[in-house]
Amino acid sequence: MHKKTCRLLRFSTFTDERGSLTVIEGGEAVPFEIRRFFFLHNLTPGSVRGGHATLNDQCFVAVAGSCRIRTHDGVEESVFLLDEPMRGVYVPSMIWREVCDCSENCVLAVLSDKHYDPNDYVRDFDAFLRLCAGMED
Repeated sequence: MHKKTCRLLRFSTFTDERGSLTVIEGGEAVPFEIRRFFFLHNLTPGSVRGGHATLNDQCFVAVAGSCRIRTHDGVEESVFLLDEPMRGVYVPSMIWREVCDCSENCVLAVLSDKHYDPNDYVRDFDAFLRLCAGMED
């Protein structure tokens, strides 16, 4: 089985004297069709958001400010810095994800391949690690 991995994405950006336009299209710039869009803003300094794994593929884009996306695949942790709106990080399903180190003006957009379903989430890290260990058998 081919394991899906987190990775940085670069989005097409068109710039002229008026400014820049960045394009994110589902199935093109992100490797899934977009079913849900939400954004985080007015984040409390030092807070951590996320803290779960989900059955959704997601793409995170800091459209203003900066933040870090910390991921864990059950074996290894990775950290991605998002500090420009023409880059995003793709996080496939069943990868633990946390949003941290957000700047005061951070606005983080999240694109998802599924509509929200609370039953699709694993919110306990130890339970997540047990699930990952069971998937490797």
